[in-house]
Amino acid sequence: MLDLRQLRALRAIAEHGSILRAATALQWSQPTVTHHLRGLSRLLGTEVVASGSDGTRLTAIGEAMLPHANAILNRADRAVDEMRSLVAAGRRRLAIGVFPSAGARLLPRVVQELRAAGFDPDVTEAELDPLMAGMTGLTLDAAIVYDAPGRPTVLPPGFRMIPVVREQLSVIVPAEHRLVGRDRITLADLEDDPWVVGATAADPVDAALLAAARSAGFTPRIAMRSDDYAVVAAYVAAGIGVALVPALALPRQGEDDIAVLPLTGTTFERRIFLVTAPTLAADARSAIERALRTTGTGSAIG
Repeated sequence: MLDLRQLRALRAIAEHGSILRAATALQWSQPTVTHHLRGLSRLLGTEVVASGSDGTRLTAIGEAMLPHANAILNRADRAVDEMRSLVAAGRRRLAIGVFPSAGARLLPRVVQELRAAGFDPDVTEAELDPLMAGMTGLTLDAAIVYDAPGRPTVLPPGFRMIPVVREQLSVIVPAEHRLVGRDRITLADLEDDPWVVGATAADPVDAALLAAARSAGFTPRIAMRSDDYAVVAAYVAAGIGVALVPALALPRQGEDDIAVLPLTGTTFERRIFLVTAPTLAADARSAIERALRTTGTGSAIG
């Protein structure tokens, strides 16, 4: 049976590079460290460390086991901290991640719902890859993410990816743009305009724009790039270009010198998902889903 002490010994060797330094860091004896490393080796059927003149290092199997060890130990430490918090304050802690443009519009309602359900949420804002790493590493209990075409998502057993909202994307232009005020506008009407797009060509919003523009018979001419939608809106307001932005990133009405064009013939949207770890309580999941489906950022899914 796997013993947490075996994993702590493995992690200490990875961090300190010798039995002596690992024992000192753990405040164990050297024979104790060796005992637990041998136990882990017996359990896995092969050596997890190798000793030499330059110290002790992890074998290939030890290296492969290390991410699992870190995830299990982090989760074990969090479990103890959360139960102590529950005993002391009567409330449960929860780690939730969210992509940047969702923070201002989604998080207030999510936090309200979680607190009403008896949770103290600890929020992390990050891009998709760090959020998914936090999920699989069990440092996050839940994450709010959006779909990214071409990026496969393989979740470990017990994890769930729940579609909750379809978010509309809109074209924003300077307030004095020639098309503002027209009732019927197609994407092709913007063929001659420069565009403000994401920082990388792999941005899923930009991929949707490129596909739709090609269908309309043109390739967008890029004027500027930024991953910060506040900066994108500022570029548009300054007349540098036009942009396709998610509803969550739209400046609030009356903010910035921009306008939203009512496109016809083209619908842009992306799906927002709630990713949950096996550690997430059912009532917490229900609270987050309820908050996401009532934010008014798009149409609910399911």
